[in-house]
Amino acid sequence: MSRIYVIDDEAALGENIQRMLRSSATAVSTFTDPKIGLAECMANPPDLVLLDIRMPQMSGEEVFARLHEVHPGLPIVFLTAFGSVEGAVLAMRNGAFDYLQKPFKREDLLLVVKRALSHTSLKHEVETLKDRLEALGEADAAQSRSAAMLDQMEKCRRAAATDATVMILGESGTGKEVMARFIHQQSRRKDGPFVPVECSAMPGSLIESELFGYERGAFTGADRTKKGLIESADGGTLFLDEIGDLGVELQTRLFRFVEERVLRRLGGLTPVRVECRILCATNQDLLAKIKAGTFREELYYRLSVVTVKIPPLRERPEDIQHLARFFLERFSRRYGKSLSASPGFYEALLRERWPGNVRQLKNVMERLTALHPGGVLGPEDLEEDTPKVEAVSSLSSLPWKDAREQYLSSFETSYAHAVLTRCGGNVSAAAREAGVDRKTFYALLNREKDQQVGESAPQHEAENGE
Repeated sequence: MSRIYVIDDEAALGENIQRMLRSSATAVSTFTDPKIGLAECMANPPDLVLLDIRMPQMSGEEVFARLHEVHPGLPIVFLTAFGSVEGAVLAMRNGAFDYLQKPFKREDLLLVVKRALSHTSLKHEVETLKDRLEALGEADAAQSRSAAMLDQMEKCRRAAATDATVMILGESGTGKEVMARFIHQQSRRKDGPFVPVECSAMPGSLIESELFGYERGAFTGADRTKKGLIESADGGTLFLDEIGDLGVELQTRLFRFVEERVLRRLGGLTPVRVECRILCATNQDLLAKIKAGTFREELYYRLSVVTVKIPPLRERPEDIQHLARFFLERFSRRYGKSLSASPGFYEALLRERWPGNVRQLKNVMERLTALHPGGVLGPEDLEEDTPKVEAVSSLSSLPWKDAREQYLSSFETSYAHAVLTRCGGNVSAAAREAGVDRKTFYALLNREKDQQVGESAPQHEAENGE
């Protein structure tokens, strides 16, 4: 049911409008006091406001200005006498939906109300579709200002125009499935299904039947024929996530399908042709797995016709503030909050290491939005998530050489992040400020992390008997 508010100091006009609009699909409330009407609109925004432009207690223009500031998408139709048409036209230029000149006919009122409610309905539909896209991750793909990330996205756009298989590499949380959906949406198959398969989520005993399907009687409990996930992707895109976790025997069967685009269900003899695009993703080193004999070389080269490498968030600091603002706006809409963030908050974000990449940033922003009472996010809101730099006193238990190296690496990383913050996340500008090239500056940003990796490597080798 559509809710319509009438704010007009003439009670008779409000009652007349109620009669004109009476139906099971609309509920009309009238207010002769504009201050009360404004307060009700602020607290419980309707689908449409019919607003008198001239009222003694508070002018329609003032009510409109207050309402439009808080609820800019709320359609407002001015009710105006002949002498105030100019004011109504001016208000339309500032965002009002339309105006009706008194006295007006019932059909004129019904027409403008129908148009305004259709506008509101369409706006809600667009917001719903946008939320669905965001839930799928589509909107995230375009949220990058990093040259390295934009290069990979451009490669994806070019690959999307073909049916070439694409291997998407990247750490956990960098957005590999987001990129796969981006490729699908850019391709000629965008109207077909997008079928994601989490290869690491299903036990080996189930994944074959889930992928290839089965015929009735193929095994105990198979009381009907079932299509597999590969068949479900016919005409669209099959996305094999964490392909590195697929067992070697199943890799052989998958290779045959990739080559021929034909499969046989478990227990079946009839070949089934499936016409689909194949995308894969992994955070593992597949070349190392090939050497270890746990991944088939021919399958690797068949799946990686095009290879896309998504850089981790720490290597694209230009994106941190941009993504944080994007997520803040998204979750503010979702949770009905009115939140913004201070410059200090974004500076604190740039000082974080983000080992969980975009997924971690997204989760942090959702948590902060869900728990914050409203207003402005500040750096103090990130304190529990911000890693603390070790104090010199805590290094006293280490040998002098190790303590000095650890302290210097922390200093270099902190220095690089401070310069980067001062330059608004622009790596090129920060490198110029520091007097080094971009490659060296990236090394400074990751100095502490690289040292930790280097220190852990000998222990890892020893544990593996190398």
